Amino acid sequence: MKKVIKVPLSKQGLSNLLNKFNELKNDLKKCDENIKEKLADYTKSEIEKNLSSTPYKDGNDDVKTFKEKRSGKVVVGMRGTQVLYDEFGTGTKGEQSSHPLKDKYSLRGYNTGRKIRTATEKVNEKTGISIGQKYWTYKNKQGDIIYTTGIPAGRQVFNANESLKKKKIEIVKKEVGEVLSKL
Repeated sequence: MKKVIKVPLSKQGLSNLLNKFNELKNDLKKCDENIKEKLADYTKSEIEKNLSSTPYKDGNDDVKTFKEKRSGKVVVGMRGTQVLYDEFGTGTKGEQSSHPLKDKYSLRGYNTGRKIRTATEKVNEKTGISIGQKYWTYKNKQGDIIYTTGIPAGRQVFNANESLKKKKIEIVKKEVGEVLSKL
């Protein structure tokens, strides 16, 4: 898109041109902030959508999304005691649907930890967990003992980021286009 701006070669003409450039500079600064906000809003919305479709909710899940401004940036993500479990998965089910970025973090293996046990015939009869399969127990908010072989990787943030990669050019073009259309 080529734009031609004609100004008279006079003090007033050059002053008007300078004012136009200053307006453009201010509009582009606002555009930058708008782009950050739109990208963050889109990403937060995608995380929330992904989180709402996460299976295996047991009442203990306290995960919430957030959007914050930090040092000129807008940061989005998830918080809560279950975040790592929801994002990366746990146990055998997590291992079977492993997270593509798990190895980039210092996270334990899927079936490790002091509470991990191997199912016996007695556990199999009570829970249906296959003999020899790794499992552990925990209490839900009602105090019931829950037997689990883990949860698959939910990849809520990872999938939101992948979606954002496809959407960001569209968002940026729209915002910048609105500024440039004022010229």
